[in-house]
Amino acid sequence: MSAPKVRLLHHLPHLLRRAHFESEAVFTAIYGDAVTPRQLVLLVAVDQRPGASQSQIAQDIGLDLNTCSDLVARTVGKGLLCRDRSPLDARSFWLRLSDDGRRLLEEHAGKSQRYVDALAARLSGAEREQLVALLRKLLGFEG
Repeated sequence: MSAPKVRLLHHLPHLLRRAHFESEAVFTAIYGDAVTPRQLVLLVAVDQRPGASQSQIAQDIGLDLNTCSDLVARTVGKGLLCRDRSPLDARSFWLRLSDDGRRLLEEHAGKSQRYVDALAARLSGAEREQLVALLRKLLGFEG
């Protein structure tokens, strides 16, 4: 018995993976390699939620705590983020941007729309909105 034929260019998991690879390549072309897409998302989340715990930030960016801890450690190692014991609960850590992290966010702030535009260059405005709506629904962010 042979495996069913999968048309890769119509197979959702394959297309999502390819879209991810393309988004990473476009990210590097626009932002360079000083920071990864995940690190930039981490910095944005910390900037938007000052004093949040590492656990809260992990939830905000959709990572499990262990993966987020590794990401935080690498970003702290680059000098972009500070990880301090919480003054309210010594068992937890809260995150804040370092001066270098804040500078990097300021330098990259103007690139966000260019990144989105490059990713969606083949889509009309309505298609872009539809794609975002469908991805939000797929990920359970509707409602």
